Amino acid sequence: MKFHLPLLMLAALLLSSCAAGGLSRAFSGQSLTLSYDDFGTEKMAAPFLGPRGAHTVVIAHYGFRNITPAGPEDVRYVNVLQSLNYLRQQVRNLPATAANEPLRQRLRSTYARLYPLQLRRYNTALNGSYLQPFGGLDRRLMLPALPPPEI
Repeated sequence: MKFHLPLLMLAALLLSSCAAGGLSRAFSGQSLTLSYDDFGTEKMAAPFLGPRGAHTVVIAHYGFRNITPAGPEDVRYVNVLQSLNYLRQQVRNLPATAANEPLRQRLRSTYARLYPLQLRRYNTALNGSYLQPFGGLDRRLMLPALPPPEI
């Protein structure tokens, strides 16, 4: 019985990796549904999200941006970490004027909604055993630095 468990685990990993992005789909993690407006104006968000549809919904998840599940055309799938980086960059590039303050607040609130998802994933990776799966390497050197919760 002891010998069959590793074989079953290996078979499960191989089967899940047969499709493109198999492991990221098998262990997808949490996702968050946002609106197109949460990423700024259409002119600002179009390079990141693409053109806006009639009722565009944005789903932030842990998969790759080029691998999107089948769904309606008005659904955009974005990576959580890429979304955080995009929002941080947009807030820094906005001119500091009173007219831009509502937009800056909207981008900051979107960042604050996405941050707990990335923090949970970051802490999960750091809390694992040092023997598995990275062979005793310091995970903090392998993970991207987690930015502060407020931008």
